[in-house]
Amino acid sequence: MAEGKEPGAQVPDFGEQYDVVVVGAGIGGLVSGALLAGEGLKVLVVERGKRPGGYVTAYERKGYRFQVPHLVAGCGPDGDITRVANHLGLKVEFARVDPYQRCIYPDHDIQVRCDVEAFKNTLKDNFQTQTENINQFFKAVSSVQKGLDIRMMRRPMGAGSMLKYPVYPLLHPRFFRYMVGRSTFQDMLDRFFTDEKLKAVLSTSWYWMGTPPWEISPLGMIGMMGAFRGGAYFPVGGYDELSNGFTAALIENGGELLLDHEVTSVNAEHGRVSEVEMHPRAIVKTTVVISDCDTRRTFFRLVNRENLTEAFLKKLEKRQLSTSGLVVHLGMAKKIEDESFACGSVLVQPSYDLREAFEEISVTDRYPDPGKIGFMVTVPSMVDPTLAPEGKTCLDLLVPGVPYDFMGRWGVESGGVRGERYRSIKEKYAEVVVEAATMAFPGLVSDVEAYDVSTPITYERHTMSIDGCWYDDALIPGQVLGRRYGPRTSLRGLYITGSKSALGGGICSSIMSGVLAADSVLKGKLGALISAPH
Repeated sequence: MAEGKEPGAQVPDFGEQYDVVVVGAGIGGLVSGALLAGEGLKVLVVERGKRPGGYVTAYERKGYRFQVPHLVAGCGPDGDITRVANHLGLKVEFARVDPYQRCIYPDHDIQVRCDVEAFKNTLKDNFQTQTENINQFFKAVSSVQKGLDIRMMRRPMGAGSMLKYPVYPLLHPRFFRYMVGRSTFQDMLDRFFTDEKLKAVLSTSWYWMGTPPWEISPLGMIGMMGAFRGGAYFPVGGYDELSNGFTAALIENGGELLLDHEVTSVNAEHGRVSEVEMHPRAIVKTTVVISDCDTRRTFFRLVNRENLTEAFLKKLEKRQLSTSGLVVHLGMAKKIEDESFACGSVLVQPSYDLREAFEEISVTDRYPDPGKIGFMVTVPSMVDPTLAPEGKTCLDLLVPGVPYDFMGRWGVESGGVRGERYRSIKEKYAEVVVEAATMAFPGLVSDVEAYDVSTPITYERHTMSIDGCWYDDALIPGQVLGRRYGPRTSLRGLYITGSKSALGGGICSSIMSGVLAADSVLKGKLGALISAPH
């Protein structure tokens, strides 16, 4: 492993050629690098931070292991991650979690199981007058899911390019309509249901998606609804077990990882990638770059504008970002005995008006009302007791949609200094979230020994995502699947991976985007790792 030197140390010009340089050691970058190194290519992965993994990581506070992600799909016997992990020789154990979600509303407490039929039956029990509507809705959901073929995402695909597959719109008309149309998931719900409470329950999963139901494409939400059909999982030992496993595969295959270095420019000659520049100053020659940075950093900061069309850049400027959020990580000197918290997450909504709750979260000039915000509770130490000291608990409180520009950007001072005002604002916000949790579950939060608060500023600082957004571009109509990016780009030799890719956000999607990027570099050699429709 290439080690990063002390900050400010002079790093000489490498003076050598690499077959591939991967910018960013997020999970997509690690996977693409490990796969390409395994095929004999000379690969260098460059990471600005002090450790690999991006969002797929964990960290320790006073003996408690706090997790950044919460659940992952694709880890069952036939799962996408399992297939890639086996190919690379990873030995990561996963604990299955079911139900993976519990939705609490004023009049409903609904468990969401991985088995779709079980979930349908739960909905029918709770909304007995909507039985036939529920059947028709899930029939439509199934038909859309059958239309998604990851093999078609090897190159950018908009509505026009889909017409090159003339039979496809005939075989999957609803998928095609949602692909090219402007309908939102809320529009889809309105076509099937009149019960506003049922619509709210079916929309609760937007917490995982970074875009509310009245904005998100049906394809984005339906993809989420199908993600856990093969099971929901948690890596035993924490999420850094997963990122460390892919890092080890990269190194064992002969690849290199350079930490504490930031790629500052991707240069090109005659319309093709030629080299990358880094800080501390170094230049590496290469004809292939895979960017695991976010969209705007890749195309606005790394690549010279002259290598991209003005039409593309103007279109990119107008694209909507996904939301960020806030997470309060708590280490508590007590054991939670209530087994209802052993599911993947408990999503609490104080009312069925999701828009009202979202608007309350979106305020920027005051703290939100704890009685009006929706939030999520996860207790990862109930799934994996090794994350907390014996008899103790790791608990997370997550609020989606918290704005990046809250209180004038969270009180961060000029030069990005996170001083006393920043600490005061984030701790006050954390108190609001804890109060919301206490209102819903009296006595849940107590005996706190360790805590940490992650804000949009935190996510921006650690992952360099613009505005601390969780999933790059929002999954709104016109920004989903083949109308996103990559793995190829208009600049020859530049490929992309990660949440900005056609597959969108989430760990499994990011891993498979790494497979798609590597497969594109190898001109289809990794086809066996790319799944067909389920």
